[in-house]
Amino acid sequence: MAEEETDPQDWKLRYLGVLAELNASRMSWAETEQVLRQGLSRLSLAADRSHRVLAGQLEELRALLRSGVKDVRLRNLLEAISESIRHLDDVPQATGPSDRAPRTRKPGLAARLFGLGATSAPPAVPPHRPPDRLELGQKLLQEVIEELAAPPGQRDQLLRRAESIGDEIQLFNLGHDFVTLLRPRIIGHAAREIANGDPEINSLLLQLIERIQVPDDLKNRRDAIRSLLSGGADLDRMDQAIQGTVDLIGEKCARLEGEKSEIEKFLQQMAERLREIDSGIRQSLVNQRESYDERRDLDESVNAQVEQIEESVVHAQDLNLLKEALQERVDVIRTHMQEYRMAEERRIERAEDEVQQLNDRLQSVQRESDLLRQRLHDQRELAMVDTLTGIPNRFAYDERLKLEFARWRRYDSPLVLAIWDIDRFKDVNDRYGHQAGDKALKLIARLMKDAVRDTDFVARYGGEEFVLLMPETTLKNALVIAEGIRRAVESCGFHFRGKSVPITISCGLSEFRVSDRPEEVFARADEALYKAKLQGRNRCSTA
Repeated sequence: MAEEETDPQDWKLRYLGVLAELNASRMSWAETEQVLRQGLSRLSLAADRSHRVLAGQLEELRALLRSGVKDVRLRNLLEAISESIRHLDDVPQATGPSDRAPRTRKPGLAARLFGLGATSAPPAVPPHRPPDRLELGQKLLQEVIEELAAPPGQRDQLLRRAESIGDEIQLFNLGHDFVTLLRPRIIGHAAREIANGDPEINSLLLQLIERIQVPDDLKNRRDAIRSLLSGGADLDRMDQAIQGTVDLIGEKCARLEGEKSEIEKFLQQMAERLREIDSGIRQSLVNQRESYDERRDLDESVNAQVEQIEESVVHAQDLNLLKEALQERVDVIRTHMQEYRMAEERRIERAEDEVQQLNDRLQSVQRESDLLRQRLHDQRELAMVDTLTGIPNRFAYDERLKLEFARWRRYDSPLVLAIWDIDRFKDVNDRYGHQAGDKALKLIARLMKDAVRDTDFVARYGGEEFVLLMPETTLKNALVIAEGIRRAVESCGFHFRGKSVPITISCGLSEFRVSDRPEEVFARADEALYKAKLQGRNRCSTA
């Protein structure tokens, strides 16, 4: 049964809804955690440390909040705390001797929190007593429900629950249920915000597109997707860009699957050819064995005829009879020799045919393996090149780093790593568009490539970051090279659509030291880059 087609609009809304739900969930949990922390603070301040059970429950509450558990466990613990509070307030008054003034019982926890359960006469309440915290929370929640809750049936139900709140546990539970009720509205609002355009989503999609390595015949499709994202962040463009990206990735996966099938087919063919070659070699061995057996039979036959000739010579009485016997034996030997020669010729002819067939098969395997090797080489080269700038990418950098690191450890020659970052590159994208950013990346990559030696290695690390490996170079000399690159970028006179766009770049450098690991050198260079940024950008710093 054919699978039903999915409505693109439904797919789009589901996608946006998932993104928005993540943000809404984070907001909801943050709000819930804040309420719990407030409750914990109040309980901690009011708790009497002499009540061991309650003190243990409060400690467990702190631990649960720190560990980020589900609200079901929190709710159960809060109910247990509420039960402990009610039992604490039921403790009877202590009685003393009649000649002493009666001891005033210390108010229980509920009394101190909510003014409940006091045995002594309540103090005089001022005419305008300010509302307590529970009352304030109750009124605030009622106002929020009045303002936000819809439809009316849900609002009325929530208001009735708010009016019947008797403790902070009920206040928390109602607040949590209200947030859960609002979540779909929050998701819808976030989805509309995304639909109106989010530069961060556009930036992430652009980074995804740049990381997709595609063959030459698919580059136009990738560039079209990049143009869509660079033209502005609206729902239609984003929908087209996402659908185009999905299609592009699907095409890439289909081609990879096709190449995988071709490789599997080639391996199967090669296995079959190898079996044929093995069969030919085995047949050659059989032929050699047959030739050996025939030579042995010929030798035995000739020896037998010679023995008979010798015997005839010894016993011969008549010369004519001797001649006839000799002639007969010689004819037999000649016949055997002729049969052997003919058999050998047929064997040689068959062997030559088999050798030619084996040679043809070997050449076919060699051609196919060369073709496969070239295709794999091309795919590897494609995977090692940044599609936007044309210089090596991060994968190529990782491989070259392993090579240079091994060479540095073996020969102990100087090696410097430099990390580059374009200053305020996000501002360039936001102000002039991603096409301007792409053009700037291409220009900087070309300037860096032209400024370094053939033995140096420059690559795009990702986004607006570049890396440069300089073997056989001290940190002092590397800094001179880096300063030259920095000045070249600063004075490049970059323009986009007739407008001058100032572009600068910052750099952090670090030299490999004894016992260093590559990640340690990278961390130092990254710290140096951060220092260069803090010092005002457009500068090079070492570490």
